[in-house]
Amino acid sequence: MRPVDYAIETIDLVKRYPTSAKKLRGAPFHFHRGRVPSFTSILRLIKGEKGPFIEALRGVNLKVKRGEVFGVLGPNGAGKTTLIKILCTLVLPDGGEAYVAGYDVVKESKQVLKNVQAVLPGSRGFSWRLTGRQNLEFYALLYGLRDEEAKKRINYLLEFTGLEDRADDMYQQYSTGMQRKLLLCRALLRDTPILLFDEPTVGLDPASAAEFRGLLREMARKEGKTIFLSTHNLYEAQEMCDRIAIIDRGKITACDTPDNIRYMLFDERIVRIAFIDAVFNSKYEKMIDEIQEIYGVHGVTPDISPGGDFRGLSVRVDKNMDLSSILGVIMRNGLKIKTINTLEPTLEDAFIAITRKNPWRPGRPGGGVRWRSR
Repeated sequence: MRPVDYAIETIDLVKRYPTSAKKLRGAPFHFHRGRVPSFTSILRLIKGEKGPFIEALRGVNLKVKRGEVFGVLGPNGAGKTTLIKILCTLVLPDGGEAYVAGYDVVKESKQVLKNVQAVLPGSRGFSWRLTGRQNLEFYALLYGLRDEEAKKRINYLLEFTGLEDRADDMYQQYSTGMQRKLLLCRALLRDTPILLFDEPTVGLDPASAAEFRGLLREMARKEGKTIFLSTHNLYEAQEMCDRIAIIDRGKITACDTPDNIRYMLFDERIVRIAFIDAVFNSKYEKMIDEIQEIYGVHGVTPDISPGGDFRGLSVRVDKNMDLSSILGVIMRNGLKIKTINTLEPTLEDAFIAITRKNPWRPGRPGGGVRWRSR
């Protein structure tokens, strides 16, 4: 065991999956009279010959703090599920190191399993013929909890997740959202300090997903648990996670807070200024030219109604620019400002740019990034 500085730590983590060329599959298999084929030859026939490897993880380095909600984002096949399976000892790495609660996932797997609980896709395992409470009692027995301890923990979790009134209903009567809550109860039975979730809200309707995210956040805050999750839901990651890592083709390409990642690739922002009771004329046309010449301004677009009302301006500026010079020009021209809004990049914009699916930057023709107003 190494010093417990982090709840989860990976160092140059590598995982390869072999592809199979299957060169022997379909080849004729001859039995010779008086000879029995060897076990090795039969095994080679069934398995085929191994071809090249696919690198699911290519030197992943992560440090997750204790009590942190940490998210991993990435396209399909990026390595998210493989990473979680290594952390819960279901898959062995081919290189590098991984530690959970300070324990090596390869050399100290038993200690790792005492400190972590994983919830993977499709990991139901509940009996349809038992009630929700009975299912939890069954798992408490498997986990070795004493009767009194199990009863107290189950009652607490049912109340925490809002299942208390439906605890004695049959599991088959539960909705998808209720089944997911019961899954959370099961994950929390052993009271481990670290929880791993792979796509925790997949398949849930928006209201149920929001409620489930709230439960996870509350659990992290109330009990100081570390939550490590993978997700495709960018809104979920932005609203729920303290920090996120973006993984692409087996490598970590960004790791920071959601807000910092949103801004890391973009050098500009768009400022929208709305006016009160203004009519466009040549005076304001010269004002636009003057604003255009201010250092740090990269474009000015007026908002003029068909009737000639000067409704406002959209100004593209450096992201750290002081707006006082722009506002000074507007005020000198006698315009009254109604609102000022800033359009900011979303996490989706950053995710697309980082994974190189759309190398758009503000001001580049053919963009189409959907920035949101703030």
